[in-house]
Amino acid sequence: MISPHPATGSKPSFIIHAANRPAGDTIIPDLQIATMFDIFDWLGRRTSSGQDRDGSSVVRLDVTSGETSGDPYALLSARLGDYPPDTPLHRGDQRRLTREQRAENLAQFLARDAERIAILVSWLAREGLDGAAMLKGDDEALAEGRRIDAWLAGWVPKRAFDPMRGDPEVNAPRARWFASDRAGADVVFSFVSDLARLNATAITAADPLFSWTVVEDALDAAITGHAVGSARREPSDRYGHLCLVRDFSDGSVPVVLDMPLAVLDLLHGRMSPLGLPVPAEFPIWLPEIRSGAYARQ
Repeated sequence: MISPHPATGSKPSFIIHAANRPAGDTIIPDLQIATMFDIFDWLGRRTSSGQDRDGSSVVRLDVTSGETSGDPYALLSARLGDYPPDTPLHRGDQRRLTREQRAENLAQFLARDAERIAILVSWLAREGLDGAAMLKGDDEALAEGRRIDAWLAGWVPKRAFDPMRGDPEVNAPRARWFASDRAGADVVFSFVSDLARLNATAITAADPLFSWTVVEDALDAAITGHAVGSARREPSDRYGHLCLVRDFSDGSVPVVLDMPLAVLDLLHGRMSPLGLPVPAEFPIWLPEIRSGAYARQ
């Protein structure tokens, strides 16, 4: 039996149910089949200028060489032009850095915060965006944040579509992010870090109990629910990361927002050649925080 796929309703994506196959057919698990309508619809959304109809560019696939026409992060770095880099003092896997090195990175990050936000606000102004409007964390901040989000959707290029695998790079390049000097072909990572700073500033304006900190043992133990030194304790996925944290000195469960990686994931999601919906919007978490969702009861 052929029936509409539940994710698409009556759209042209179907499931063939093995249980209803004709007698003698080979048993095949439920299989989603893309019809020719899907393919022509996907191709129709590309234009000869190398852009989706939403205005975002597409990183083309060179079928003769098997390579894309460019790394989307390098393409974004080129678009940023003279954007000033923000190289961390210590780079690499944050878990492998010493506690002292992570503390030095935090001190450097905080010392540069106002300067980096000013750089970002000035650059966004070239695009007709008012980043300074986000600094108060109010309704205007949320509205301008949504304008920035819409601009990002058109500014970020799409990764090349692989006919066999679809999108071979679903996950953001986190190892590259931590190892990068965030300059040159990677200066876009400085831009991402600055977007995270701006997002965080809006959040701290809405709820001053949030502040930047490094997730060390005590905080990580509160996240995992297992005491430091416990045989059952495994470090959380945020251990060693620079995060935005709501004060938990009263013993309540902490709210730990891995803001830089959240913005990186958002940007990477916008690059999907499949046009999949991105689960987050810029400014990330601000609507929930303004609604009091993370406030202590």
